[in-house]
Amino acid sequence: MKKYLVAAFAVLIALPAFAQSERFYEYDEYGKVGRSEGWARRFAHNFVDGLIGAEYYEVVDDNGKKNNNKSDNSSNKNNNVSKSYRYYGPGHTPDFYFGINLLCTDKPPVMPDGLPQKAGKGFEFGFALGQWGYHMTKNLGVNTAFYLTRSRYWLDGHKYLDYNAAGKLAVTDDLYDDREVKQGYLRYWSLRVPICMEISSASRRGPFLAFGPELEYRFADVSKVQFYGGGSEKIKGVNVNPLGLNMVARIGINDFGIMARYSVTSLFLKDEPLQTYPFMIAISTSF
Repeated sequence: MKKYLVAAFAVLIALPAFAQSERFYEYDEYGKVGRSEGWARRFAHNFVDGLIGAEYYEVVDDNGKKNNNKSDNSSNKNNNVSKSYRYYGPGHTPDFYFGINLLCTDKPPVMPDGLPQKAGKGFEFGFALGQWGYHMTKNLGVNTAFYLTRSRYWLDGHKYLDYNAAGKLAVTDDLYDDREVKQGYLRYWSLRVPICMEISSASRRGPFLAFGPELEYRFADVSKVQFYGGGSEKIKGVNVNPLGLNMVARIGINDFGIMARYSVTSLFLKDEPLQTYPFMIAISTSF
């Protein structure tokens, strides 16, 4: 196992250096255009560009043929063949967001009676680890990203999640090991991949609207209880559904926006202890 980890680490070290070599770009009023490279170097460039959120254009003629140098472009002009510019980049996909979230019924923002959340006590934040996108036109494109996020929900009324004597997960306000519970909350981490259609102005600094589905993988779920007089305990593995399907929408201008997300699948496996669907509103930005 160790040798595979060493090999993977070596590849990750070598790939950025490989991708930064032999870039053949030209420039026009649209920015960077054209690439002259083989498939391996193109893969490396695309991979690293996605991680850092790079943007570039390719010049194509009416037939979709790529033009990678000025001589090709000039010959096309002489033959009355117009050129267009295909845009590759993450668009307005945010690098970071921070929001408030709720555990809701299937009609957000109504909270379920069986799992009362403390008013105003729920948050989520996320970082983009890689971003990619492709624009069919200057105003319409598709983008995606790979996010690492953390979600946390405080429960109301000294309640917390724990397994009962029958081995079923339940919401309870009983003593925990003969200690009175002051506060309980639910926490988990997620890997998220939204796939959004984006409508935007031709200018990168203009307004945008993006929407689409999001795939989610949840892990490290715990129920934590804090006691009067200090101290706390964690109950690991609280039946959180590892797979989720959400709907995401983003709106904003330039690098700042507002995003909303609603889960269309229940947070808990087999609805134990109940059905609930996370809902979030956040502010987002790009660095």
